[in-house]
Amino acid sequence: MRILKRGVGETLTVAGNAIVKILKVRGDGVRAASDTPIDKPVYRNEVLEELSAAAREALRPPNSPE
Repeated sequence: MRILKRGVGETLTVAGNAIVKILKVRGDGVRAASDTPIDKPVYRNEVLEELSAAAREALRPPNSPE
């Protein structure tokens, strides 16, 4: 994991084409905006984990143990 320090108004560029700008920092929360290619989905990690679990469940053969 990379740890990068940014302040309000500063940006990060990820993979050359996704820009993340820090908008607000309050306590332990951060508000950020992203400018990403429209054909690339952006998910919060907790949503991505739920989608991955649902996909694994859908691919599991019938009557297989968990």
